[in-house]
Amino acid sequence: MMAYRLAKAVMKAIPATPASPEQAIGDLQEVFRHDLFLKAEPRRRAVIMLESSRNKYESEIDYPWDHYFGFDLRPVLTGKEALDLGCFTGGRAVAWCERYGLARLTGVDIDEVFIEAGNRFAKTRAAPAHFQLACGERLPFEDCSFDAVLSYDVLEHVRNVAETLKECYRVLKPKGRCYLVFPSYFQPVEHHLSLVTRVPAIQCFFSGTTLVKAYCEILNERGEAAQWYQRKSAALEPWEQSNTLNGITLRKFRSILSDANWRVVLHSHKPIGSIGRSIANNKLVRLMSNAFKPLTYIPGLQEVFLHRLTFILEKPEA
Repeated sequence: MMAYRLAKAVMKAIPATPASPEQAIGDLQEVFRHDLFLKAEPRRRAVIMLESSRNKYESEIDYPWDHYFGFDLRPVLTGKEALDLGCFTGGRAVAWCERYGLARLTGVDIDEVFIEAGNRFAKTRAAPAHFQLACGERLPFEDCSFDAVLSYDVLEHVRNVAETLKECYRVLKPKGRCYLVFPSYFQPVEHHLSLVTRVPAIQCFFSGTTLVKAYCEILNERGEAAQWYQRKSAALEPWEQSNTLNGITLRKFRSILSDANWRVVLHSHKPIGSIGRSIANNKLVRLMSNAFKPLTYIPGLQEVFLHRLTFILEKPEA
């Protein structure tokens, strides 16, 4: 009980509240649980879907995810057939189609609204992209279907990372590659409690059970105004370590890779504070991030000081 009360007090020390969807339609996926969307006429719903897609599209165009890998991906992706694992509303996938000159992109996600939005947006851009319902642990594709799997900030949310990677391996062609970017569980600002608090690294000091209980109580105190971004329950799902997070860390991910047949082509060691549009022009933050670079090689500390876990994995030839 003391831990729960302390966690709640710490969260409230630096509170956060999301912008209303009326002000920032495309910022949060929770917009699709808001009355603005749920009670809208079909035409208005379509506009909200496109705004969500456009938000991610413009973000990717302005600051391509090449920065995470440290080089231009166009030479290795042009003309490829790719799978976007966790496509959300398709905006980033469409940007990838255009930037990398993909021959075809198939996106998968677990919500019908995301899929409808992605397909609508792809048509507006005449992109060679198609989106469909699927989960990472059971991909509905034949063996050796894709040249590449692309995934940004998704592996931390799947129910089973090992099974998802097995499926990625199966659907890749020999010499096909997985391009993965996702945060470690202990990355300070990726605790997925940001609709309530801005306190960094809070997950390093409290259990997920404690945090989610405190998180939900704060949301309940906010009343009806917070209903659109509430959790369904204060109880963790069997696969959850904390709010929507499966608890994947670099150590766990390496353990999964050691039991598989992947060839690690790249493991980036970009430190926290080194990547992002807001950081690009901030010299002070860049200098601080350079000081963190050695810490990204130290076991334990690297879980905190890596900006993202960034890997390129290759499926060897048979």
